[in-house]
Amino acid sequence: MAPTKRFESTLVGLKYPSERDSVIKTGAKWLKDKRQDDGAEGLWRVDDKLYDLSEFAKSHPGGTEWITLTRGTDITEAFEAHHVRSTAELMLPKFFVRNAISPRASPFTFKPDGFYRKFKARAREALKDVDFHKSSRTSNLIADSLFVGTIALSVIAATTRSWIAIVGSGVLLTWTAITGHNFMHQRDSFRMYYMDLLLLSSREWRINHALSHHLFTNTVQDMEITAFEPFLSWLPRPDKGPFTRFVSWIISPPVYTLMIFEEGLKRIYSTFWEWNGPEVRDAVPFLIPAAMCVVAPPAVALWTWVKVIAVASFHFTAVGVSAAHHHPDIFHDGDVHREDMDWGLAELDAVRDRAEIDTSIFLVLTSFGSHSLHHLLPSVDHAYLYLCEPAFAETCKEFGISTELWSQWDHVKGQFLQLVNNAPKKTANTR
Repeated sequence: MAPTKRFESTLVGLKYPSERDSVIKTGAKWLKDKRQDDGAEGLWRVDDKLYDLSEFAKSHPGGTEWITLTRGTDITEAFEAHHVRSTAELMLPKFFVRNAISPRASPFTFKPDGFYRKFKARAREALKDVDFHKSSRTSNLIADSLFVGTIALSVIAATTRSWIAIVGSGVLLTWTAITGHNFMHQRDSFRMYYMDLLLLSSREWRINHALSHHLFTNTVQDMEITAFEPFLSWLPRPDKGPFTRFVSWIISPPVYTLMIFEEGLKRIYSTFWEWNGPEVRDAVPFLIPAAMCVVAPPAVALWTWVKVIAVASFHFTAVGVSAAHHHPDIFHDGDVHREDMDWGLAELDAVRDRAEIDTSIFLVLTSFGSHSLHHLLPSVDHAYLYLCEPAFAETCKEFGISTELWSQWDHVKGQFLQLVNNAPKKTANTR
C-alpha cells in the first residue's frame, strides 16, 4: 500500500487537509477541514472579504445546496469558475459583512490581466446568445435515452441472467451516471440524480468532484486522488517503494471493480452520521433493483444487480482515472509548479484532452470529454462548450499554452506510469 506519511504541497500557501489521511474520507470531512482552514468565520469568503449569503440561498439560481454546503468556507475558486457572467460579481457587495483577518489558504489568483479572467471574458462573449447554464436539448435527449436504456436492459438482465445483458447494463449505467455528472454542475435538475443510480451520492460528488477535484486538481486538496489512497497513489512521492509502485498495477482491476461498492458504504455512513439523515435522492439507488425485482425473484434480481454494479464500477473508474489527469508529463502536487499562480493555468497544467473523445458530443457526455473547457467553465452545458473553442485557442496562444490533443492510449498508459512515478519534476510541469 501507499505510504501514509504526510505529503507537503509544493504549491506554497495551499494547506494540507487535516482529515486527508483519515480512514474514511468523505465530502463532509473535506468541508470540515475547509471551515477550519479558510478563515471564513462561519460566513462565505471571496478573496479577502466575508459575505453573508444565508438570506440569498433560497433564491440562488444554481440551487440552495451550493450555498448551504459551502457556508464557512473560502469559495473564491468556486465563485469565479461557476459564474461566467458578471451578474454575481455585481450582486456580491450587497452581502458584504467585513474583511477577513487571515490570509487565504489557497495560492491561486484571478488577476484581471491573467489567463483565466481574459479567457472568461472572451467565453462570455462567445456564449452571449445561448442560455448556457440550462442543459441543452441534445444533452437532455442523450441522458434520458441512456436512463431508459439502462432500466430496460437491467430488467432484461434480471430476466435472462445473460452476461451480455449484465455487461450491457453496466456500460449503460456508467454512461448514464457520467451524464448525470454533467448536470450536477448546473442548476438543480432531476437529471443530476442519474449519478445516484450508481450508488454515488450527487451531494457528495458536488463536494468531492465539483468543489475539490475541479478547483484543486491533482493537489493534496483533490479528493479524487485522496479517495484511492493508500491503494493507488498518483502523487509523485519519493517515499513510494517498489512494492507500492508496481503492485498498484496488479491491484488496479479489483480496486476499479470494488470502488463503487466502497462509495456506497461511505454514502450510508455519511447519510446517517454526517448529514441530517436520508433525502429523496437516497432512494434513487434502489430504482434499478426494484425494477429488476418486478420481473425476477428478489434473490436472483439482487444478485444480478450486484453484477451490474460491479461491471459499472470497473467501467466508470477505468474511464475516470484515464480521462485527463494522470501522466508523468501532467502536473501533480510534488512537482515544481509554474511561478504564475493563475488558477486557469494551474487547471490546464493538470489536464490534457483526448483527440478521439472530443470529436463527438455523445463521447464527450459519456467519457468526461472536453475536459480542459469543462474544468474552466464547469457550469456551462457540454453541448455549448464548442462555442468557446476560438476564445480558448486565442487565450492559450496569447499565454504560450499548448492545445495539442493526446490520444486515449497516451492517458491509459500514462496513468499506470504515474502510479510508479516517485520522482517529482524539478522544473515546472507545464503544457
